[in-house]
Amino acid sequence: MGTTSRIRNTCLAAAVAFALPAVSHAGERHLTKFDVRLGSLSLGQMDFNVDLDGDQYVLSGNGKTKGLAEWFAAGKADMKSNGLVKGDVVQADQHFISITEGKKTETLDMGFTSGDVTKIALKPEKKPKTNAKKYVLIEPQHLKGVIDPASALVVPVGPDKANDPNAVCNRRLKIFDGVARYDMALSYKTNSKVETKGYKGWAYVCRLKYVPVAGYKRNNENTQRMADNDGMEIWLAPIPQEGDVTAAVFTPIKIVVPTWLGTFTAEPEYFGPSKG
Repeated sequence: MGTTSRIRNTCLAAAVAFALPAVSHAGERHLTKFDVRLGSLSLGQMDFNVDLDGDQYVLSGNGKTKGLAEWFAAGKADMKSNGLVKGDVVQADQHFISITEGKKTETLDMGFTSGDVTKIALKPEKKPKTNAKKYVLIEPQHLKGVIDPASALVVPVGPDKANDPNAVCNRRLKIFDGVARYDMALSYKTNSKVETKGYKGWAYVCRLKYVPVAGYKRNNENTQRMADNDGMEIWLAPIPQEGDVTAAVFTPIKIVVPTWLGTFTAEPEYFGPSKG
């Protein structure tokens, strides 16, 4: 792969990778708008609306590249996920994402039953990897007790633990994205003030560690870079709720990912009640 292809794929991946949800209770709708940046360069916009009815959540969002990034990778993404909030965890039910780059569109449709993957539909189809010497293969046990990447970023805790940053941050999330199985290991780092349209207050800054499990090429340089990256952060902020609730819900308000190209960030442009 040439340098231009690497930059093009990285730009689009950055715009999609920060597809981060926000959640509210009591039939309310919460909106998060992110500006995805590489250093001072704006690469893309991500908008998300999330509804929760009782213990059921529905996330819908879209994003697109913009500015100079469009020259390298004119792309867009649409996503929808739903599932259940169960105590201090989430249980995914369905996940769909469509990514378009130029004239090429790829889609993923996944279904879950009690936390286990029961449906994987990729278009265009991709043949399962079978060369165990070259790849760490996906085994049946890797598809049990997992969630999709978007659902991983809905972070519930008991109402009595909302003021405990360790309870919010310290968790290990088992994720399957349709091709690869990996963990996101979060741990509390510090508190930080955040001010943007719709929100002014504190966020818990959590370290993020990427832990590859299966579905990846052995000795892959990009996979190793991600696994060795100790500078990634997810900043979690609380969603205001009314009435009696069974869980306090946090969601990302900022993302920081240092890379060999520079530091990618998802900066909040708006974090609050949906305007629609």
